[in-house]
Amino acid sequence: MMDDKPVVSRHEIKVGGRTLRYTVTTGMMPLKSAAGETEARLFYVAYTADNAGNKTQRPLMFSFNGGPGSSSVWLHLGALGPRRVVMLDDGRMPAPPFRLVDNEHT
Repeated sequence: MMDDKPVVSRHEIKVGGRTLRYTVTTGMMPLKSAAGETEARLFYVAYTADNAGNKTQRPLMFSFNGGPGSSSVWLHLGALGPRRVVMLDDGRMPAPPFRLVDNEHT
């Protein structure tokens, strides 16, 4: 049986000359039947800003992409995550090794 315990790590990036500290939580969320039995598990990644004030007043965004496989990786490393892969000027992926930079648009 898979472990449903989340994995948590803390990080920081520079955005607009300021340091943004954030927490990343990943895990498998069990999807239960009406009888309470686990029928499936949904993998998730959550980025939350530390010291962001009242969390109940902050926006929540869900982002989905195809699959199976690594197709959703580009939502994290290409657009919406706090760090992104540096792409070539024409938008193509460079040859390895890939370089991560702070996402100034996060």
